[in-house]
Amino acid sequence: MVDFSSVKHPVALIQKVRKLPLPGEVLVQVGDRVEPDMPVARISLRPGIPWVVPAARLLGVEPEKLQMAMLRKVGDSVKTKEVIARAEQGIYGRKELAAPTDGIIEDISTNSGRIVIREEFGKEEPPVSFDVAFELGARPRDVRGYMLRKEGDEVKKGAIIAKKGETAAFFTKTAIAPISGIISEINDQTGYVTIARPFKEVVVKGYINGRVTRVLPNRGVVIETPAIRLTGIFGLGREVHGELKVVVNSHRDILTEEKITPDCAGKIIVGGSFATNEALKKALDTGVKGVITGTANYLNITKSLGVKLGVGITGQEDIGMTVILMEGFGHLDMREEVFVTLKALEGTSASINGATQIRAGAIRPEIIVAFPDYQGTMAEEQQVDEELSLQQRVRLISDPYFGRMGHIAAIPREPVLVETEARVPVVEVELENGERVVVPRANVEVF
Repeated sequence: MVDFSSVKHPVALIQKVRKLPLPGEVLVQVGDRVEPDMPVARISLRPGIPWVVPAARLLGVEPEKLQMAMLRKVGDSVKTKEVIARAEQGIYGRKELAAPTDGIIEDISTNSGRIVIREEFGKEEPPVSFDVAFELGARPRDVRGYMLRKEGDEVKKGAIIAKKGETAAFFTKTAIAPISGIISEINDQTGYVTIARPFKEVVVKGYINGRVTRVLPNRGVVIETPAIRLTGIFGLGREVHGELKVVVNSHRDILTEEKITPDCAGKIIVGGSFATNEALKKALDTGVKGVITGTANYLNITKSLGVKLGVGITGQEDIGMTVILMEGFGHLDMREEVFVTLKALEGTSASINGATQIRAGAIRPEIIVAFPDYQGTMAEEQQVDEELSLQQRVRLISDPYFGRMGHIAAIPREPVLVETEARVPVVEVELENGERVVVPRANVEVF
C-alpha cells in the first residue's frame, strides 16, 4: 500500500494514445479495463511490397511538375493498368501513366520525380506454386540452375525469376512471378517454385493500467488513468513494465555492480546519483527490465550495453533493458524529491519508456505508476507549454542546454528570431550557474 503523504509528486489523470502505424483492428471498447501487456489493437497483414515508378521520366515532365500531372493523390487506392497520371506534350500528343499493380499511392516526390505504390495489405493468402520447369522447357532437377532469385528472396509480380538461354533471344525462355511475395521453395523433384505472402501481425499493447475512454476507429484507443508520472533527461530502450525496486539508500548513492542481486531480475531498479559501467552491464546480464538512475557516462552506456546511440532520438534500441537518466550525463545526484517519490512507490508496478527526442517536439523518457482505483484528489497533468511566469523553476529540454535547471528571469512580449530563422515566443532563463540564456518557450519544462 502506497503512503501518498510521503510522495513528492501529485497523482494526476493522464491519457495515453495507443495507435497503430496503419489501419487495422481495435480489440477493446470504451470502458474496458486494460493492462500493460493486453493487446488493444492489431494489424493482421502481409507485408506490402513498394513499387517505385519513375513517373516524371515516363511522362516526359520535370520532377517539380509531377504533382500537376497526377490524377490520383497520396493515399488513393489504385488498380493495375488504371491511368493515374497524364501529361500533355503539345505537338507530341499526350502521355499517360498506368499503375503497375493494385495498391495505395504512398508517396509522390517532386524532387526525384518518382511515385511509390505499395501493394495493399490483406489477410494471409495461400502460397502460389507454378511449374517453372514447364515454363523453361527444362528438367525439374535443372531448374535451380536457371533461377535468378533464390529461396527467401522477395519478388514482385511480373518479374523474371528464372531464365534459360543467353544467346539468341528467340530461344530464350523465362518464368514470370505470378504474384508478389517471397520465394519459399524451389522443388528439385517437381520443378515447381512456391511464392508465399507471409503473415505478419503488428500488435499495440495497453502499456499502462487504465480504462479505455475513446476508440480511434481502425487505429487505436485512448487510455486514461490516475497516475504519478515522472520524466527524465535521457533514456534508451523500449516500453517495459515491472515492479519498482530501490537498490540504494540515498539519492547520492552510486549504483555499483554489488547492488545488482539475483532478485533484481525482471524488475525495474532505482539507483541514486551515478550508474557505473559494471552496474549497467550486470543489470543487463541479470535480466533487469529497467534501470532508473541519476546519471551515467556516455561511454559507459555504449560499452556496457553494446549499443550505438541515435542522434537526436532514442527508444528503438533492442537491448533487452530500458535505461532512464533522471539528470542526464555526468556525475550528478538524483533530485531528492524524485528519489523520495520513487522510494515511496517501491513495490508498485511501473511502466517506463526510454524514448528521447531533443529536437523540435521534444520527447522525454517517462516513468508512469498507475492507480486505476485511486479515489483521492487529483492534480491537472502539467503541460510543457503551459503559461509561464517569472521566477518559476524550469528545466531546459533542447540543445545546447538540454537538462540544465534554472528559473524564469524574463518573458519578452514579442516573438524573437531564433537560429532556425523562425519568430517564436521565448523566455529568458537564469541557469543555476548564473548564466542567462534565451530559449523558445516550448523548450522549457516547469517544475
